Amino acid sequence: MKIQREESFGIIPLSRKNGNWEVFLIQHRGGRYWGFPKGHREPKETALEAASRELKEETNLDCVRLLREKPLEEEYSFHFDRKRILKKVLYFIAEVDGTVHLQKTEINDGTWLPFPEAIEQVTHPEGKAILTEVMRYLEKSL
Repeated sequence: MKIQREESFGIIPLSRKNGNWEVFLIQHRGGRYWGFPKGHREPKETALEAASRELKEETNLDCVRLLREKPLEEEYSFHFDRKRILKKVLYFIAEVDGTVHLQKTEINDGTWLPFPEAIEQVTHPEGKAILTEVMRYLEKSL
């Protein structure tokens, strides 16, 4: 079986509501799973530029403030078209602002949720682990 490596970049979009952090989750159209906005890098883009562009394209939200310089890393594999895909995603934690307008060609739905509900809503265990790490980081740092 052929193995293919992929790399994507995303933002974990956060906003303060009534003094508490909330996370914006999206439901991806292809897999119908809940997670975070992400996508591939275009030529000459930095990881943060790619993540910010994908956030804007998929949700219409803008990064207002990076809450941590170093991105979190998620790795997983899946099978597609007779290939095994090894995927690495770098996620930046950022406070965002703007009016949500979903990119309907790629995104089915989106919602703001407090951390406990967001962790429950995220489909894959890797996403749940990342979101738990973000919650712990925010509790210690901010």
